[in-house]
Amino acid sequence: MKIEVRVAGRGVARGDDLTMDPNTVAHCSVCGKDVDLVVSLTENTFTCRPCIRERLDATSVAGWRLGEQKGLPWGKVAG
Repeated sequence: MKIEVRVAGRGVARGDDLTMDPNTVAHCSVCGKDVDLVVSLTENTFTCRPCIRERLDATSVAGWRLGEQKGLPWGKVAG
């Protein structure tokens, strides 16, 4: 499956293919909001950047808490 990115009011990028369409809506299937940009998770499920970040952060913290990773999940803390 090619990754699809929808940019509100601009169009759709699917792999190398671009389709310009000022009527494009970017709706996040995860938080339910209309946003500026969404990316496909599956053929009919899309998510926004904040929802992706939240889930990636959760995987890092969970992996660290469960002992999968050594050190802090967010890198070295200078101090």
